[in-house]
Amino acid sequence: MSVDAVKKVTDSEKEAKKIVEDAKVKAKEIIEKAKEDADMSYKKAIDDAETKKTLLLDEAREEGERRGVPILDEADKVCEEISQKKGEDSGIVKLVVERIVNNYGNS
Repeated sequence: MSVDAVKKVTDSEKEAKKIVEDAKVKAKEIIEKAKEDADMSYKKAIDDAETKKTLLLDEAREEGERRGVPILDEADKVCEEISQKKGEDSGIVKLVVERIVNNYGNS
């Protein structure tokens, strides 16, 4: 083989080695970028879920309050009617009503 052919083979080997090294560096960069992107996507999904959870809890709380107000108003009205009744057991009724209202109603 001529010196020229050996030089071309050696140069080609060096160039191939450089291409492989560059490819390894590029692969590491791509992997790191993919990890960063995945981490950002994960954090965004968590943030979105937290926001949705907060909204759903607020809506449920508002709905519960909206539905509960008429029920509590009606219960107060019934309690007042019961306490207005005259008779021997009105003291007992008042005591029971107070315990129920204090424990479950307007606490």
